[in-house]
Amino acid sequence: MDMKVTTERLENCQVNVIVEMDAADIDKRLRQTARTISRSYNVPGYRRGKAPYHAVVRIFGKEAIQQQMLEDDGQEFYEKALEEIEYEPYEMGELQEVEWDPFRMTVLLPIQPELDLGDYRAVRVPYGAEPVTDEDVEGRLEDLQRENGQWVPVERPAAFGDEVVLDFEAKVGDQRIMGREGRELTLEDGSTLPMAGFHEEIVGLAPGETKTFQLAVPEGDVEEELTGQEAIVNVTLHTVRQQDLPPLDDELAMMVGDYDSLDDLRASIRDELESVARQRAESEYLDKVLDAMLEAAVKVEYPPQAVDRESDVALSQMERSLAAQGIQLDTFLNMIGKTREAYKQELRPSAEERLRKRLALREIARLEHLEADEEELEAEIERLVEMAGPQADQMREMLESPEGRASLADDAILEQAQELVAQIGKGEAPPRDEGEEPEEAQDGEQETAEEPPQDGDEGGKEEAGTEEDSGEAAAEE
Repeated sequence: MDMKVTTERLENCQVNVIVEMDAADIDKRLRQTARTISRSYNVPGYRRGKAPYHAVVRIFGKEAIQQQMLEDDGQEFYEKALEEIEYEPYEMGELQEVEWDPFRMTVLLPIQPELDLGDYRAVRVPYGAEPVTDEDVEGRLEDLQRENGQWVPVERPAAFGDEVVLDFEAKVGDQRIMGREGRELTLEDGSTLPMAGFHEEIVGLAPGETKTFQLAVPEGDVEEELTGQEAIVNVTLHTVRQQDLPPLDDELAMMVGDYDSLDDLRASIRDELESVARQRAESEYLDKVLDAMLEAAVKVEYPPQAVDRESDVALSQMERSLAAQGIQLDTFLNMIGKTREAYKQELRPSAEERLRKRLALREIARLEHLEADEEELEAEIERLVEMAGPQADQMREMLESPEGRASLADDAILEQAQELVAQIGKGEAPPRDEGEEPEEAQDGEQETAEEPPQDGDEGGKEEAGTEEDSGEAAAEE
């Protein structure tokens, strides 16, 4: 095959792969395609498979033959072109355009992300949990008071913080837009339920009193054309209750748990809040150090298709999470008034942030020569198999496959990288194991670790290929 392959480097880890072929070779392939078409479809005046090229062109058109030839042979062209270039595909290339005279095929190829983290071991980030204050402890005590309080009826006008029982009806003209008898509400300043300003109108109303007032119709609760119009609201207040709180004393401490005194309860609350603060600080610290490393990085580039893939993974995770609650994703999206594509675009910024941090972790793992410990992998396999119960055999088969072991090893390496990043940020990292230096990429390219399989992959690197428009090569008679 007489083929000329050139590349044009673009921004964001993308390359145009340009394939040019000899006109005689293309003409030969077009004639072979026409012969194949003539075997499948009738060409008037000729037996099947015997129609000459010009007759097939006359019946089906040259464009249809060209399209069919591209569908039949385009993948072969693309795969041979990949063998000629120095770039490693990140995922499928996308066919951009095809010119026929002379033949020239252009494919947009996403290539592997490139990172240069610079002196990432010099990054330092202050570490420390937020201190627990006396106000935090007293706030938790007040929560316990409210949780153990009782609502008691009072004969006075309603105030914010009270619980009320009332009947209400809201109308626009003669149309009833909402209403309910025996509605219980806890009056809160600024609440928008059932309508903005409703709670403020109830404050000052005594049991047995009625009141009529106007409020704007809220968006989304009624027909769109009524939104913003003034509704007439009629209210009858039946009951006002205030919360009777138990005193902050030893008796409350014994009521809420196994404590001998209020001081014991305070000490326990402080310990709990400090533990939560430490856990929060630990979980947030890794992100802070990675943010600092990425901010100081010399180069962090990746193809936009990588963000697309990460957004798809996030959407799939959301779909599985909702399914576990018995909710279909489309139902959820209808409830919030969004399409799949619009919701995926909302996920994109957080998906891109996760991608950047994972790429940084993989690059650090590569530079630090991190490897999974085989004994730890075996122990993890046994742990997961034991948890699988009746599906233990299937779980073992999956985990002990090359793909399964590779996935577990990748998780273990990323966990090591996370621990090392936190140590670096605190200035507590052990000396770097220089080991064998990673191979330098050709022509100055920054070498990066290959991405592991994502959700939906069959394991390993996806086979690269062109995304061509499908279509019928020729219409049936």
